[in-house]
Amino acid sequence: METILKDRKINIALFIFLIAISLFVITKLISEINKTSLSISDNTIVVSGSGEVTAVSDIASITVNLTKDGETSKEAQNLLNEEISKTLEYLKGQNIEDKDIKSEYGGLTPKYSYDRNTKISKIIGYTADQSITVKIRDIDNANNVRTGLADIGITDIEGPTFSIDDEEGLKDQARLEAIDEAKAKAKILAKELGVKLGKIISYSDTDDNTYVRYAKVIATYDSQSVAAEGISSILPVGESKVTSNITIIYEIR
Repeated sequence: METILKDRKINIALFIFLIAISLFVITKLISEINKTSLSISDNTIVVSGSGEVTAVSDIASITVNLTKDGETSKEAQNLLNEEISKTLEYLKGQNIEDKDIKSEYGGLTPKYSYDRNTKISKIIGYTADQSITVKIRDIDNANNVRTGLADIGITDIEGPTFSIDDEEGLKDQARLEAIDEAKAKAKILAKELGVKLGKIISYSDTDDNTYVRYAKVIATYDSQSVAAEGISSILPVGESKVTSNITIIYEIR
């Protein structure tokens, strides 16, 4: 009986000892984690910079929406193909290259008629449609191209919108300005704090691109009225602006 009680006391003591060791290890681990976190956050500085580049727009874009109806899908598609061919022929006549003419989306949709008596829907025809986006590099000619499309019977035209062809170049310039500003801030801040800059441990940037755009235009007038009235509007080209905002985190020592 005494032996059993003695063994039980030893086991309890061992259990308490193991718990104490575990608590010590956990406490030490938490302490080390906290020290690491403090060393990262306390030994860094965060600076930000912004850069902005503007340029006069050098590209005009329009979107041509073509739609044709037919009693059969083949008829609708053939009529649409004729409209597309007429549009492409005109655009090439305006010295617009193939690379600047892009088909965006299109489709062939059945048209239904619902009989209230039989409660049955049946196909009565098809609608074929296609949208084409056109880049006009001679932006002074954008209005003439739009008007010319109306002359040949294209009645749904969006644009033009104006933008910069080399947008990536503007982004690079804006980003470099932002980085230079952030670096200058970091040097001044380090001098004021009496510390030295170490390596960069984090970098992030955000591009904010804003374009001056011409409002959507639906060319519902026919070619005869255009010719008779001599419609020729002057479109504001405006500027394109690219802004870059960056954040840099430096180690300090």
